[in-house]
Amino acid sequence: MTTHQQVADLIERRASEIVEAYEAELRAVNNAVVHSPVSLTQALANARQIISDVVSSLRAGRVEVDRSYKLLAWDIGATRAADGVHPRESIQASSVFFHAALSTMSEYLGLGPQSLDTFTLITLSLERSITLRIRESVAAYTGLLLNKVHEAQIGERRRIARELHDRIGHGMSVTHRQLELYTLYLDTNPDRAGVKLATAQQAIQESMHNLRAVTSDLHAHEPLKSLEKALGTYLESVDSDEVAVRLRVNGDETWAPPEVLDEVFLILREGVRNALRHARASVLLVNVEITPDELQASVEDDGRGLPPERPADAGVGLFSMHERAELLNGRLLVNSRAGSGTRVDLSVPLEGRLLDDSERHQTG
Repeated sequence: MTTHQQVADLIERRASEIVEAYEAELRAVNNAVVHSPVSLTQALANARQIISDVVSSLRAGRVEVDRSYKLLAWDIGATRAADGVHPRESIQASSVFFHAALSTMSEYLGLGPQSLDTFTLITLSLERSITLRIRESVAAYTGLLLNKVHEAQIGERRRIARELHDRIGHGMSVTHRQLELYTLYLDTNPDRAGVKLATAQQAIQESMHNLRAVTSDLHAHEPLKSLEKALGTYLESVDSDEVAVRLRVNGDETWAPPEVLDEVFLILREGVRNALRHARASVLLVNVEITPDELQASVEDDGRGLPPERPADAGVGLFSMHERAELLNGRLLVNSRAGSGTRVDLSVPLEGRLLDDSERHQTG
């Protein structure tokens, strides 16, 4: 008579055959798992562990599942989520294994009540081991997807913060400054006061336009037409009598995609704004060099330099500049010494030239 122990020994000796049959069935149904070497290796390792659970159950006379099953199950869930394997493929793979394992193991049974009892124990053991592993894999799969959703939400919040700061905050700042000048000149120079008021109104209109673009995500369809013109217009609008400002743009702007010019403008504008607001500089130089392979730009002032420690109330401007540079596969380098001014250098590859890691890591 065939006993639980004898069947367990047979299954243990022929475990490799069962796993091979399982892999063959997976390939026959073209399951997605076979297209990922890591997923396939994990699936076959999982199969061997389930077979081991069946063997242990037969020897114990009751259903037993090794408590370490969660380790591999979690890895399987995370790997399949990362590989984009749909859950229905995982369910199919489990079903394929159940049928492959049960049909092969059944061949080791004889006839009689003892065999029926052994078959029942094998079936229950398979069902229990597979179900527990699926449950843990699904939890890991779902957890990874939730993390991705969370990361996407954080990225989107950061994008909105950049847009509000660089596109809306700028307009508010210009408006505030122009209204201050309007009040200052109103009695002594009404014509100039009128110009300041008109500039403030224009800044408000641009801010409203940008706000609509940000909220409807339409700004990407309205790229910058001329970097030099945009920078020149901005420098005229800030109207700082205390600082001598020079702008130089060399090279053909058509070498850079309009979307790149748009981002570069926002980075340089933030650099200029920081210099005018915080540096107490007397000279501010903005330089842009465009070649077919690369756009290089700098904002340099002779002011008091950046503080050695970032102030607690510092804004998001510098972070925003770095993030925009990274989005362009470029680099941003900030050099500053107390009392010796600050220089911001921006380098952006054009026509698909990507900076290597050593270049990227030089960013300040």
